[in-house]
Amino acid sequence: MNTTPLPDAAAIKDARRNNLKMRERDLANQLGISEAQFLEAFIGEYVERLEPDIDVFFPMLNEAGEVMALSRNVNAVHEKTGVYEKYSSGKHASIVLGKDIDLRIFPKHWRHAYHVAKPLDDGSVQQSFQFFDVRGDAVHKVFAREATDMQKWNLIRERLQKIDAGPAFKAPSPNKPSEAPTPEAIAALRETWVTMEDTHQFQSMLRKTKISRHDAIRLIGDDYATRLADNAADVLLERLAAEQVPVMAFVRNPGILQIHSGAVRNIKQVGPWLNVLDSGFHLHLRRDQFAAIWVVRKPTKSGDIFSIEIFDDRDEQVILINGDRRGGDVSESVTQWDGVIQSLPRAEALTDMEPAQ
Repeated sequence: MNTTPLPDAAAIKDARRNNLKMRERDLANQLGISEAQFLEAFIGEYVERLEPDIDVFFPMLNEAGEVMALSRNVNAVHEKTGVYEKYSSGKHASIVLGKDIDLRIFPKHWRHAYHVAKPLDDGSVQQSFQFFDVRGDAVHKVFAREATDMQKWNLIRERLQKIDAGPAFKAPSPNKPSEAPTPEAIAALRETWVTMEDTHQFQSMLRKTKISRHDAIRLIGDDYATRLADNAADVLLERLAAEQVPVMAFVRNPGILQIHSGAVRNIKQVGPWLNVLDSGFHLHLRRDQFAAIWVVRKPTKSGDIFSIEIFDDRDEQVILINGDRRGGDVSESVTQWDGVIQSLPRAEALTDMEPAQ
């Protein structure tokens, strides 16, 4: 058991002063605390606690106009600029379905909220709303932009203001080793997969068979999932940009799924990060953490849908990319997408194709 005491607020502030260029998330990891625990050290300075009431927050945020939405997991960051439109509340899942900002929200994970007014080196202040899960890991962040109505923004701060002694964060649960799927489960997986009529049935199939997403893709067979070469993501993004093929790019964590729909244009690699740097959309992928890249075929009533799924070495999905199938006659764009998919470099013969133990 790790008995190392957690740093107090003074130690966190010292670490901040000594590492001014380091991102809060990275510094928190270095200190052995969550990002929300890091922010707690600055309550009363530039951080305020808020109630994480998303049924109040999202309708009010709509009135603030243009902002930037940021969702991430360990190895992918997805940023979209736009207006939070068409919020619909649900007990298990809520939706923001705007022209630019498209979210699937899982409310049970939204446990802590803050307003952060971070002073920057140039004398300006970066303002954001930040939401975290029970452990203090980031779920979603919203950043003010030049066009944001700050009067409406500040009304949200006032409405959700929370004054208390501070949250008790839950320690991360130890990872349980996954069990190898039984032959019966694998047979059920195959039977269900080949008879799918809608991609939304994929998650229910995984729950039914009790097989993890990456294990299912590894085990289904080459006729439904093909492993790609390590450079396939680079090739994919460059071709999508060159040919202007519209896509849907999904980045998720347990509390949210954030979606970009449309073309990508400006592809750039900086250090370990593979980036899309477009107006209104930034995507950052930690390329050196990719463990496996797959092209996955899912049958539907309207034909096969091909997607790219990338996983890290923890078997967590980094990103999923589909062709853009929204509305109207999409046959041309789907044909373009399918052509790009089929041209991607395949992996060499693999020896380690067994599920994670």
